[in-house]
Amino acid sequence: MKSARTTGWIALIAATGIALAGCAGTPTSGGGDGGGGGGELVSGPGIDVDTKTIRVGALVPVSGVFAGAITNIEGIEAAFHRATQPGGDLEGWTVEVVNQDTKYDAATAIPLYEGFKDDISMVTVVLGSTIIDALLPSIEADNMTLIPGGTTPNLQWENHIVPSLPMTSVHASSLIPYAVDEYDVGDATFCSLTVEDALGGYIQENFDYTVEALGLTKGIDTKFAPNADQLTAQITSLKDAGCEVVMTGGVGGFLQTLAVQASQQDYAPLVLAGNSSYNITLATGPGADWLSENAIISVPGDEWLGTNAPGQAMMIEDLTAINPDVVPTANAHLTGYVNGLLSAKILAQAIADGDVSREGVATALSEVGTWVDELGLTGGDVVIGATAAENVPPTKLSMFRIDAEVPTGLKLEKYYYESAVTDDYIASITP
Repeated sequence: MKSARTTGWIALIAATGIALAGCAGTPTSGGGDGGGGGGELVSGPGIDVDTKTIRVGALVPVSGVFAGAITNIEGIEAAFHRATQPGGDLEGWTVEVVNQDTKYDAATAIPLYEGFKDDISMVTVVLGSTIIDALLPSIEADNMTLIPGGTTPNLQWENHIVPSLPMTSVHASSLIPYAVDEYDVGDATFCSLTVEDALGGYIQENFDYTVEALGLTKGIDTKFAPNADQLTAQITSLKDAGCEVVMTGGVGGFLQTLAVQASQQDYAPLVLAGNSSYNITLATGPGADWLSENAIISVPGDEWLGTNAPGQAMMIEDLTAINPDVVPTANAHLTGYVNGLLSAKILAQAIADGDVSREGVATALSEVGTWVDELGLTGGDVVIGATAAENVPPTKLSMFRIDAEVPTGLKLEKYYYESAVTDDYIASITP
């Protein structure tokens, strides 16, 4: 239900990075008395009890090759738009989203976090496992609640971190069984091409586990530097080794680079890529034709105009409410939207408890329990344990092909594929 007075806005402010702030929803006369059980609400950083305003933070790169990631912020805005409407989890409150442009660099992110941490109640999205890992000591010391854009095994069970989607590094254990089942590549040679960072290392680990679990033939492993614009040497090695299926792992524009340079070498393996590899140019850039013929991408949720996920149409409605000219984006909008909805749930619990201090938000987090995947967007239920060690990530991923005819460039092939290998892998690394 939309309020005629609701406004959604995004403003860029020059700072040490780029700060992006958004106001979601308009305060209403509903939403209770601002405290738990009629008592006085204990406040904390980023909370103005008098004006019923909450400020949440985000650490999302929004410049250069990562400019498209700003759609994560639109997703957060859309979620808080819904949460602050009549009947929403935060009815009667206003939520402001403040983003810092990390440029996907840990050394840049740390001072940005330190600069705004005392003015936010929690961090709703952080992109980059390396950045989150670098922030862990401060997150712990500040008792800050943080929801990442995706996790790796070293972060999944850390205190104060709230996983909301399938682990970013476990896509190989879904993509490879899917390819074997649907593309008859069980006799192929499987190789890897991963970025030289923590994400790439864990994707490699998941790849190795999957190939061994399924008894597949493994070829070679190749690496590339972050933001590499040349993959010619790696492609030559993969081609010479007879690699017929290549599991990739990285961020930014490396898939476009791979497509263009592999085409130049007349090399066309089946390429598998997780959602960290997605960007909106995959279906329109110079490598689009090659990718449409050779790549499968796994992403949580449904295709843009799909009807499998009950929450897909709702997300589009909310995005359109804050930006009538919204440009459909598959992965980032969903990540922001899911994380915004979960943040609203946590903050609403803290308000109901009467304590929105850092300690109160952390306590509320442990009380959320299982966040049931009624919207069909998260890849399954999100289990938030009483302790971080009891967290259980969702595991279902949807399989897509590159197609310029669909709004996001991703055409759904299989919704919510379930992989026993993923379940076994997660069980093997759970503390």
